[in-house]
Amino acid sequence: MTAQGADAEPSDTEPERVDIITRTFQFLAGGGEMGALMRAHDWTRSPLGPPERWPDALKMAVSICLNSRFPMLIWWGPDFVMLYNDAYRPILGMTKHPASLGRPGRVIWPETWSITGPQLDSIWQGEATWSHDVLLPLDRNNYLEEAYFTYSYSPIKHADGRIGGVFTAVTETTERVLGERRLRILRELASQTAEARTVEHASRRIMDVLGANNPDIPVALLYLVDEERSVLQVAGACGVPAEKYPAEVGFDDDDPWCVARAIRAAEPVLLDYLPFRFGSLTGTVWPEPVKRALVLPVPRLGVAGAVCGAVVVGINPRRALDDDYRGFLELVAGHVATAMSNARATEEERRRTDELVRLEARFRDLADSAPVMIWLSDPGGLCTWFNRPWLVFTGRGLEDELGEGWLAGVHPDDRSRCAAVYRSALDQREPFRVEFRLRRHDGEWCQVDDTGVPHYAADGAFLGFIGSCVDVSGARRFEAALRKSREDLLRLNETLETRVAERTEDIAAANRQLLAQIEEREQVEATLRQMQRLDAVGQLTSGVAHDFNNLLTVILGNASYLEKLWAEADDPKLMRRITHIRIAAERGAKLIAQLLAFSRRQRLEPCALDLNETVGKMHELLATTMGGGIELETVLAPTPWAALVDPTQLELVVLNLAINARDAMQVGGRLTVRTANVVRGDPQRPEQPAAGEYVELAVVDTGTGMADEVLAKAFEPFFTTKTVGKGSGLGLSQVLGFAKQSGGGVAIETVAGQGTTVRVFFPRAPVTDEADASASPDAPAGAAASACVLVVDDDDDVRHITASMLEGLGHRVVEAGSGGAALERLAARDDIDIALIDFAMPGMSGLDLAREARMRRPALPIVFITGYADSTVLAGVRHEHILRKPFLDVDLDRRIRATLANTRAGSLDALMSTPR
Repeated sequence: MTAQGADAEPSDTEPERVDIITRTFQFLAGGGEMGALMRAHDWTRSPLGPPERWPDALKMAVSICLNSRFPMLIWWGPDFVMLYNDAYRPILGMTKHPASLGRPGRVIWPETWSITGPQLDSIWQGEATWSHDVLLPLDRNNYLEEAYFTYSYSPIKHADGRIGGVFTAVTETTERVLGERRLRILRELASQTAEARTVEHASRRIMDVLGANNPDIPVALLYLVDEERSVLQVAGACGVPAEKYPAEVGFDDDDPWCVARAIRAAEPVLLDYLPFRFGSLTGTVWPEPVKRALVLPVPRLGVAGAVCGAVVVGINPRRALDDDYRGFLELVAGHVATAMSNARATEEERRRTDELVRLEARFRDLADSAPVMIWLSDPGGLCTWFNRPWLVFTGRGLEDELGEGWLAGVHPDDRSRCAAVYRSALDQREPFRVEFRLRRHDGEWCQVDDTGVPHYAADGAFLGFIGSCVDVSGARRFEAALRKSREDLLRLNETLETRVAERTEDIAAANRQLLAQIEEREQVEATLRQMQRLDAVGQLTSGVAHDFNNLLTVILGNASYLEKLWAEADDPKLMRRITHIRIAAERGAKLIAQLLAFSRRQRLEPCALDLNETVGKMHELLATTMGGGIELETVLAPTPWAALVDPTQLELVVLNLAINARDAMQVGGRLTVRTANVVRGDPQRPEQPAAGEYVELAVVDTGTGMADEVLAKAFEPFFTTKTVGKGSGLGLSQVLGFAKQSGGGVAIETVAGQGTTVRVFFPRAPVTDEADASASPDAPAGAAASACVLVVDDDDDVRHITASMLEGLGHRVVEAGSGGAALERLAARDDIDIALIDFAMPGMSGLDLAREARMRRPALPIVFITGYADSTVLAGVRHEHILRKPFLDVDLDRRIRATLANTRAGSLDALMSTPR
């Protein structure tokens, strides 16, 4: 896209006009390329008008902007018209310059307006803003790009203080942010694998780092060489389901991830078109699927030319694979190689150490097999060894206990006494026995009975003491417990009657609480069963809608064809039968639409709506529907909030409720339609809305009202109290489905014999600036008389009847029964003007086919045909690119001609609706 007049060739008088502007308006002088573009630009088509009429504040800001070497941007007026200098131009990329000059900001930056728009709006309050390293997804190089910026918004004021626009100084910090993020990943890899003791442990740590929501590594696979079996074994995966990669790959295999190929060639392999190889791999950071991956061999350090495996890393769908990105991924592979080398070295060292430990353990087991704690001391009284039971009991290491270190575990109150007994026995060289409190490994003080005897050598030399300790805490506790039990028994006899009475009261209180909980649970379970029953019916209706709409498409198409074929026939009876077939099919289509409304699977186009205006427009229709015997009254809120609701469905809701009220009043009465602003609290029933602000539409009648058993089933599909043929039982179900899908709910107030009030709540629309209106493409002028249409549908009957309709309308048709066949037709034929694609197909879906077709034919117009409603992806497709089943030939022709006349850009993003 280009701005109007921005790229036009200058006329013969253009240099003279530019020279006049330069002499007259010095604020446009200089400025490099952007100064020249501003001077040559046709400003009469811009909201700013001719430069001579620009306010002084704007002229001064433009002069500063053009002559600055720092990236600067001016947003002027309520439309935020863009003016910028040469330093800002690279930020616009290859798709937005020079189209941005003199154009409204929300038109140029729709992908970032949800972020920058509110900030710009705040400037009108005189509040300057500053943002640091903000993520702004930009569509400036034909893909949605991850970019970061530091910028400030400052108000530009007129001489009288009014704010006329916004001055922006901006610096793109993408490279720094990406560099710091990637450096953190490399540091994390190094730190997390530094302590890994095994290859398996190192692999887990590597995958933990790579799979920790890294935008630059959305998915990853790690394969390691199993030298004993001469295969590649998967060692970890993140973001890739197990069924999408082989657990084992031979060196000569042609595996889908090209791991063996990368190892054989000893160089990286770039994989494209991952969605067509493995399906959608989205990772955890970006909503877009990963389309490319890089397979990097992992060298084996210390062995020239050898590899220890390969790592597969997915490419960030919002970044290009440039030299910096590739270099970062190669550093990741290098860290993996270092971690594997260190882990293998640690395993070898541990194997040698374990062998020594096993030899020492055999010796220690002989001394550690005793059932008591044993210690030894030297002649000077310093302890030289403790057996395993002692160390286990204290929870301390041998080094901590040696010498007089063991005294640290003795209770402070017993330490001096214990040391005195020990010293006396050492001086007298005679046996001793002492009890003291020793701290166990869990921190508890235990009573220990320690006995020591002097130890002599064969020649009679004194070697020190040998001692043994026994934990007698259990015996001491038993003795204390026995004494306490006797005392407690005496006290219990005295207070038994009081405790029995207190316990009885506690049990009674607990019983009352339990009964209340049971009653509350029964109410919750009843509500849950009702919600589950409605949801089950909703899922059933949504599931069968696709097949029913396919059948109705075939029936309606053939009925219309027969009506045209026999239009000139002299057999009115046959024409009536054909017409009856068509009318019955149309009624079936309407019934499917009602079912989808109940199941909340219909596609809605909500907008901010004034309910007073809608009710006012429907007054004449309601009066006609009610008839002369019913008095119609409207009670409208004086200043209603705007409701966020689909206007077409809203009118059906009002009409549905009015017809129900009319039937309930039977012979005259009064119907009141009321609007109000309400604030709701927590819901008491499943059909009621959640807490919040709503706009209420109430329909009040003076009819027969509802009994309790009727009210309990009022929202169930196909439930009706009317006679056979008078109603389908879907009216209130459809109202509830639409209200819930819109984000609101329904409440019924009724009194038998007096009347009923049905209150429908719609969410309050957020207060925003009026959005730019876009022209509807449904009725284009001057569309081509004939086109070559590619029809893709896996249902043969639907595809054939669609082709017949197109041929009857004068179009040429190319048929395909699957996505693969459609791509072959596109490759073989250059004359295809438009593709008509079934959205729900097995294998390659309609949206997948559209993406691939646009990669091959970027400007190919596409229309989706669908009878399926429950699709979150379909909700993002623009309505002008959707044709609902069942359809007639006039609907088909109108949609095709409208799409062919649509001149918007051909990227796949043009199919998607602007987020609300």
